[in-house]
Amino acid sequence: MSAVAVGSPPESRSRTIKLVAAIIAGVAVVVWLVLFVTVGGDFYLTVEEANAAATPLTDARVGGQVAADSVRQEGNEARFLLEGESGATLEVRYVGPFPDRLRAHEQAVVRGSRESGGILEATEVLIKCPDSLFPEKVTNTVLSGAGLERLLY
Repeated sequence: MSAVAVGSPPESRSRTIKLVAAIIAGVAVVVWLVLFVTVGGDFYLTVEEANAAATPLTDARVGGQVAADSVRQEGNEARFLLEGESGATLEVRYVGPFPDRLRAHEQAVVRGSRESGGILEATEVLIKCPDSLFPEKVTNTVLSGAGLERLLY
């Protein structure tokens, strides 16, 4: 009498498990790529990118430096200019608690909406932490050389 194997041989089962794991990993990578492209890979737009946008900005983050002598506060409303690397500016209006560190030459990221060519109506203002937390040599060489400048703000 010959024995009849029940089920699949161990080699075939191992191959099937590996195939299923590879398919799951492939699907996970594709989902991550789709989310990365649709949500956006950058944390914020630069002032220049925001000014160049042909469509109104909706719930956008824009980063830059607070321009000198531009911060004005009236009650719970703050108005200031964000300045980009090229010197381009974007006018920002924020209503809410006045950020303690909102002053000239501070790096800031604002979140809000803007109609074409108008003032950015910010719902959130983030001010960069002081560089004293990082040694200057590390900040200037390692982080800037690694392309992480935009993630620090």
